[in-house]
Amino acid sequence: MRKINLLGIQFQDYTTREALKIANQYMNNGALNTISFVSTQILVEAGEHEQQKEWIENVDLLICDEPDILHASGNATRNRVKEIEGGEFAKELIHRIARNRKKVFLLADSDKRMEQLKTELSMIRDDLRMEGEYVLADFSKGTEALVNEINDLVPSVIISRFPYPIQEQLMFENRKMINADIW
Repeated sequence: MRKINLLGIQFQDYTTREALKIANQYMNNGALNTISFVSTQILVEAGEHEQQKEWIENVDLLICDEPDILHASGNATRNRVKEIEGGEFAKELIHRIARNRKKVFLLADSDKRMEQLKTELSMIRDDLRMEGEYVLADFSKGTEALVNEINDLVPSVIISRFPYPIQEQLMFENRKMINADIW
């Protein structure tokens, strides 16, 4: 684990092995824990907007999505860059979720993005238990129906495909009301 401070945002960079160990703990701690992938663009935007910075800093586990973040922070090692470029954390987490037969709920902001998400997940692991899905295209109507839909299924994992900062805002505003282990 290495500490990163970029654009006034502090977070820990964990190796894939360390991050997976943390994710396993999240599966068993009885609370909804959040995991988010951050890019350079996300960090730039969050650094410029105090509310977005708060959302990012409240995510339980931030995963670097681009090696540029490691290079900018001076934490780039060959192995760590390889892990990020290969998407190792996401792939291995999906494998573990499938092996443990955990229920997964999918969220997206459009039908097209939902289909892309299902296709990508099926390519990683075709036996993933995708047991619920919800397309939330209009955020102005609130998220009560979304929260109810998730809680009716009681999934172990929520996987969402929303543009930044909508995803982080949804996590931040709804995490206390949702019955799941990981989002």
